[in-house]
Amino acid sequence: MNNDISVIINKIRPQLIADRRTIHQNPELSFQEFRTMEYICNRLDELGISYRKEIAGTGVLAEVHGKMPGKCLLIRADMDALALDEKNETPYSSQNQGVMHACGHDAHTAILLNTCEVLSSLKERWCGTIKFAFQPGEETTGGAEPMIREGILENPKVDACIALHMDTDLNTGTIRVKEGAMYASPDDFAITIKGKGGHGAEPQNAIDPIVIAAHIITQLQTVVGRNVDPFEEAVVTIGSIHAGHATNIIPDTAELQGTARAFTNEMRNMLSERIQSIVKNTCLAHGADYDYRFVKLFPPLSNNAEIAKGIYESAIRCLGEENCIWGGRPTMAGEDFAYFSQEVPSGIFKLGCRNESRNITAPLHNPYFDIDEASLEHGVAIFTDFALHYLEEPR
Repeated sequence: MNNDISVIINKIRPQLIADRRTIHQNPELSFQEFRTMEYICNRLDELGISYRKEIAGTGVLAEVHGKMPGKCLLIRADMDALALDEKNETPYSSQNQGVMHACGHDAHTAILLNTCEVLSSLKERWCGTIKFAFQPGEETTGGAEPMIREGILENPKVDACIALHMDTDLNTGTIRVKEGAMYASPDDFAITIKGKGGHGAEPQNAIDPIVIAAHIITQLQTVVGRNVDPFEEAVVTIGSIHAGHATNIIPDTAELQGTARAFTNEMRNMLSERIQSIVKNTCLAHGADYDYRFVKLFPPLSNNAEIAKGIYESAIRCLGEENCIWGGRPTMAGEDFAYFSQEVPSGIFKLGCRNESRNITAPLHNPYFDIDEASLEHGVAIFTDFALHYLEEPR
């Protein structure tokens, strides 16, 4: 790592950890990140960095200009927490019962805040503009799209976007990045089967929606196995079924809810159409009716090859080539950074935060999730190095 960057990061390390712990202790759910927003704004005021707040409700966009005009880079961090009771017993455990930063967004926010400080202090070494987007709502409907609608990619127009995600599958001091597919589209669907209720002793006089639901669930298992190319990847999962309330009554309806995930828009459209076809024809065969709703959430996230390669090269400079993984499999989880990747060349990387010696091994969305705080400075270093190299020359 560049010696100047190392010196600055060493100096800010206590503040970096303090930021993360303060945010971790005060988690807020999606689009309710009011205290987090104010904390960010207070820190930016201390640093003398200009910003706009209340974008998409609770989002913040800070902006720093280099020594002369040039390209524009946007670096993004999500801020929201999960509806989960934390079970860790640490000095910085959640003080908001039922809400927890179990996905590392507290770390993302702290890393971006301190990257903002480092790059602001080095603005005589780069050209152009850097936008720092503190985004709400990633865990639910997503804050990326509404922030984009409110113009954060314009004036000046953004040329590239980068982001990171904490990962306890990777040891602290390592990263993983790849070009192409990184995250799937996490779409939802809901099915209501409309049968005919009756007495459990007289099924011949009813149209049993539970039996129909069983047929549909079985048939849905053929979608990936028989409609998806074996060299492609997709998921169809039923996660919820509700029908009836008594042992001797056949209900009128049965409700199914599930998720369908894919790495291309063509695949997600096929999944939606195939699920509906199975539901329609199974209900027809049993004399039932149905309602079907397929809700497209975040699009698939694909890393731009050039941006991903730039992140990898920055990570090598910061961590050493032996600690940087190129490639690997994408994840079927969703990530609304995908909206940025659809608009401009973008890249997101996984930042290792696992430390087995300290028992920091719990996966994301787990009540025991935590991070090795030594990973925070690695995120700042990689963001900083990428920005300095991407913006080193005027446009």
